[in-house]
Amino acid sequence: MSGTLDSGPPPRQPRTVVRRGDVSREPKQEQSRPTKVPWTEAVLSLLREWQERAAVSQDAHYVIATRLSRSNLMFGVPVVVLATVVGTSVFATLQEQVASGWRIAIGVVSVLAAVLASLQTFLRFQERAEKHRAAAELWASIRREIDQMLALHPEYLAERSDPKAYLDQLRRRMGEVSAQSPEIGDKDWARAQSRFTARPAQRATTGEVEPPRTSVPTAS
Repeated sequence: MSGTLDSGPPPRQPRTVVRRGDVSREPKQEQSRPTKVPWTEAVLSLLREWQERAAVSQDAHYVIATRLSRSNLMFGVPVVVLATVVGTSVFATLQEQVASGWRIAIGVVSVLAAVLASLQTFLRFQERAEKHRAAAELWASIRREIDQMLALHPEYLAERSDPKAYLDQLRRRMGEVSAQSPEIGDKDWARAQSRFTARPAQRATTGEVEPPRTSVPTAS
C-alpha cells in the first residue's frame, strides 16, 4: 500500500465567456464621422451673386412701389377736386339760371372726373404698390440674411457641417419669394442693376470704406 494518497486530476480553471452583447469586453470600433464639406470660395462667390440678386430685386420693387403710389395720388387728388367742383356747380345750377356754356363745362368736368376715377380703379395703383412693397420687404430679409452670413468670421463658416443644406434652404426661399413677387420690367431691372453697380464708385468718391469680403481659411 502506497504511503501517498491519490488526489485525482487537477481542478479546471473557469473560462471567461464573452457574449456578443457584452460591449465592455469587445474591442471598440471607432465611429465614422461625417465628412464636412468646406465653405469654399466658390460657395461664397455664389452667396455674393445671390446677395446681389436680392439687393437688386429689393431696390427695383421699392422704386416701382414709390412710383405707383405717386401715380395713385396724381389720379386721386384731381378726382376729389373735380367731383367737389361738379357737386357744387350742380347745386348752383338748380337755384339760378345758368348759361348753356357753363352747363356744358360742368358736364365735361363731371365726365373727366368719372374717367379719372375709372382709370384709377382699373389700373389699381394702390394695390399694385402694396404688392411691390411687400415683395421688397421679403427680398430685403433675404439680403440681410446673406449679409449676415458673409459678415461672419471665416472660422464660423468652416465649423458649419454642410453648406449645401443652407444653400438648398436659401434657394427654396428665393424661389418662393420670386414666385409670389410682381413682375419687374426690363427697364426697371436694368436701372436697379446700374444703381447697385454704381454704389462701389460712390463709396470710393465719398471715402467710405467698403467692408472686407469673407475669405475661406487655408488649411495649415
